[in-house]
Amino acid sequence: MKTFLKFGTVGVLNTGITIISYIFLVYLGVNYLLANVMAYGLGVLNSYYWNLSWVFKASQETAKQYVFLKFVLVNLLTLGITTGILYICVQHLHINAIIAQVVATGVGLVFNFSLNKKWTFTNKKSSS
Repeated sequence: MKTFLKFGTVGVLNTGITIISYIFLVYLGVNYLLANVMAYGLGVLNSYYWNLSWVFKASQETAKQYVFLKFVLVNLLTLGITTGILYICVQHLHINAIIAQVVATGVGLVFNFSLNKKWTFTNKKSSS
């Protein structure tokens, strides 16, 4: 439970970084779609750092580039899952978009946490 709470704390920080970065980039005149991708990227980088060093405390033997690749893959999968859930809830189930976002985010949080804990930041040594 402690790990999950740390993960949630990092998630709140990432959300803040993403939203503030997005607003700032749009204010500077960056296209909103590009600003969204850039802001999401900043959130992912922040999340990687804190999840690696504080939440899951991956071992020093872990190949950092490999962990980062797995982390990005998990986040892309999470983005795809939450977007799909959001679309289905709004377009097919006719759920309010705000409520649908809360549902999608909840599912995404569980998926992201589970996969990062079990696969991305595992401390198991490879048998090479």
